[in-house]
Amino acid sequence: MKYERVPYLAGKYEYAGTLASPIRIPVFDYPISRRENFRRVLERDNPMWVPTTLGDFNYTVGATLTGLSDMRFNFTGRSEWTDAYGCVWEWVPEAGGSMLKPGAPPVLDDITEWEKKFRWPDLDEERIKECCEKFMSQPHYNPDKLNCYDIGMGCTERLVAVLGGYEQAMLAFAIEPEACKEFMAELSRYHCRMFDLINKYFPTDLVQYHDDWGTERDTFFSERMMEEIVYEPNEIFFKHVKEQGAAITLHSCGCIRRFVPYAISLGADFLQLQERANDIRAYKEQYGDKVGFDVYISPTSHEDPVQFARRIVDDYGKDGGLMSTFFGGKEEDLWYCLQELYYSSREYYEQAAAART
Repeated sequence: MKYERVPYLAGKYEYAGTLASPIRIPVFDYPISRRENFRRVLERDNPMWVPTTLGDFNYTVGATLTGLSDMRFNFTGRSEWTDAYGCVWEWVPEAGGSMLKPGAPPVLDDITEWEKKFRWPDLDEERIKECCEKFMSQPHYNPDKLNCYDIGMGCTERLVAVLGGYEQAMLAFAIEPEACKEFMAELSRYHCRMFDLINKYFPTDLVQYHDDWGTERDTFFSERMMEEIVYEPNEIFFKHVKEQGAAITLHSCGCIRRFVPYAISLGADFLQLQERANDIRAYKEQYGDKVGFDVYISPTSHEDPVQFARRIVDDYGKDGGLMSTFFGGKEEDLWYCLQELYYSSREYYEQAAAART
């Protein structure tokens, strides 16, 4: 190993993470700025390390920047809340995620009535300005990092939520495709307005966008439904974000192999997919020159965090186009995982550069 790894808290560190519970992460002697390295990652132009949402970005969720909180659970026990769109949720710690509360009435029971019965959350500019300024005034906000926020649910996910579940949403796709498409298109226009207000006060480099398209076996819907219902509404938001100069990560759960070409056509810069449901190494080989991959790293998984970080670099690092999002884990495990990811990728890309000369 060319670079010496240091014990937990033995080297320089900074604070990152949420406003409520920032954590200490290692600080590295970056040979170039984080902004320049991210450009190289995007353009497959000799990146020097794998950037992370925890170490290279001021990362937050859109709800923090808008004041429209969709996240009102504490990750420890079961809890229930109603989001800004009126959907009732339950956090299930055993599953590590949230779900629509069983038995709760849907926001809409007929998608054809969305224009009369559905209310979009209020985008108050003064509130958004105040929320963005509050986030950027926190001690752990670093102006040398890039800015990233997670906008939350995209077109398909929000349709599922307001109709009360996937069964209801897929029936609506089949029976009322035009109404579904119109609702999702208006959602994208709403997200464009949200992006513009946030970007005005929190200059945005990367948006994470969630739209689950599959189970672990296959997609929820067909290529024809993608083309006729889902694609154009999503394109509204993707095109707008890209025109403003920001990059975009598409998070999609499930096996979405058949939809990867559509995601690339939409303009996704990164795909954030489930490793256990997708052969991401095969996707990297086939599509790596067209789209990057944002790989989840969770030190709470069964895999040793240091070995996991090394494997991510070896499997997906070739030619750039790789970043990572950290989720969960103890501060000490995150320290070692972040450190290994940085130094392993430095060594990997330096060896690749030497081999080209």
